[in-house]
Amino acid sequence: MKKRVVLFLLLIPALCLFAQEVPVEEGATLNVGKTATLGLEASTAFAWDITNNSTGLDTKVGMDLVLPLFPAADRGIYPDNFDDPAVRIALRNASFTWWNTYSTKGGNYEQDNFNSWSARPLVLTFDTFAADLVWTNYLFRVASSTTVMQTDQSSLFSIFDDVMDAGDRWYYRRSATRALWHTERYNIQQFPLLKEKIVRDYIDDDYRSSISGILALGAEFDMFSVLLKAASHKNGIDNNDNAWLIGLDAEVVPVENFLITLTGFAGINYETNTASDTAGKNPVNFGISVEYQASLSERYILTPKFDFDFAMDSVTNENTWELSAGVLLYTRGYDLVSSRILDWDNVIPIGASASLNYTDDSSLNAMVSWFEPAGPNSMLPNFGGFLQLELANLLEVNDSTSAFAVLAQVEYLIAEKFTPYVRTGYLPEFQTGSSTLITGSYILKLAFGCYLTPMQFFSIDVRYEMDTMLLKSGGTEAGISLFSTVFTIRM
Repeated sequence: MKKRVVLFLLLIPALCLFAQEVPVEEGATLNVGKTATLGLEASTAFAWDITNNSTGLDTKVGMDLVLPLFPAADRGIYPDNFDDPAVRIALRNASFTWWNTYSTKGGNYEQDNFNSWSARPLVLTFDTFAADLVWTNYLFRVASSTTVMQTDQSSLFSIFDDVMDAGDRWYYRRSATRALWHTERYNIQQFPLLKEKIVRDYIDDDYRSSISGILALGAEFDMFSVLLKAASHKNGIDNNDNAWLIGLDAEVVPVENFLITLTGFAGINYETNTASDTAGKNPVNFGISVEYQASLSERYILTPKFDFDFAMDSVTNENTWELSAGVLLYTRGYDLVSSRILDWDNVIPIGASASLNYTDDSSLNAMVSWFEPAGPNSMLPNFGGFLQLELANLLEVNDSTSAFAVLAQVEYLIAEKFTPYVRTGYLPEFQTGSSTLITGSYILKLAFGCYLTPMQFFSIDVRYEMDTMLLKSGGTEAGISLFSTVFTIRM
């Protein structure tokens, strides 16, 4: 009987929604087939392995066809005001896209060698989704991609966060929709250099996969918003243990450009959950993020950040926490760009960052990053490059050694056609098959070359690179010694 009463009360808002006439707003109109892009690329690389005295050529040709069925835009229903109760359903920056690739390698460029004959699915992409019933400043939330049961405010952050998380992109991760040469074009330098030896995100308690539904009630004001949320482990028929999660999200803007974000949740009877990631746990979690954006000018934006995550199992009273702090400096606003040496996608902000995180087991990690494309708009005109410095487990806790890695490149653009560069690195050697254990030996890397663009659509990358192993036992061991020239024609 109790279950029936609860279900009836939850149906009341739904009945109200069906009772009103739903308006068709402009954002719901779909204009199909407006834009499509085709990228063509052909390259041949000559390489001379000086160590083995071997030479050879490697040719590959590829095509990217990106067909958005309608341009990316905000879709849904966005009422002008909420003086009367109204439905708001918001799908931000949404688009359906086909992304097809055709490629071949070697010397055979017949039509059939480009076609893999594998169908590519249509992919939906969007930034956020929310379905609400709103009246004045108050809302009843039916569903949302941002109202979730997750604790992940704190992490070791960097200007290269989206580069390091390239594997999370749908066109990288999904085998049926992968972009052209995805393993060679995204996160080219394989950040983080210390792999899983460096702790970037110590706490990420995510319960989204272990709930059947979620509802929320909240309020939105100019400088304050709050949302009370509730989720059940299973639906009303199967949730016999009455396993629930109750949480609260809040955002406060005490002064302009100063944002405080709070999130947290607690479990009721959740220790009976048999999902693999939450088995036997009754969580009590919360996180806080403090961020200030200081616009030093139209070009320079300084953003200090402070974050904290706490996670506890109320069954065992075991708890963990993570603290992170640092600063980001954007030197060309919030524009995102691509890089021939870091990542081909437009995901990298131009600027610098420095951050550290500290965990309950006394693990201390730090990261310093810098990125500036060489060009007339550089802070120092025509001078550019990148830096990635990583320090892991500085206090050497848990019977584990500390580790250090750095990779940097400087380059200079001459006459908008010639870009000489030097790249150097110092990285630990990892044990075979491990991304956390190092041998104690370090690899010293050096590369120098020149990137030439003598005419539009044509580039030549001439480079010499070598590395030397600095052995833990003392002494050195020669590694690769390679001279290469890559000729590329790209549209």
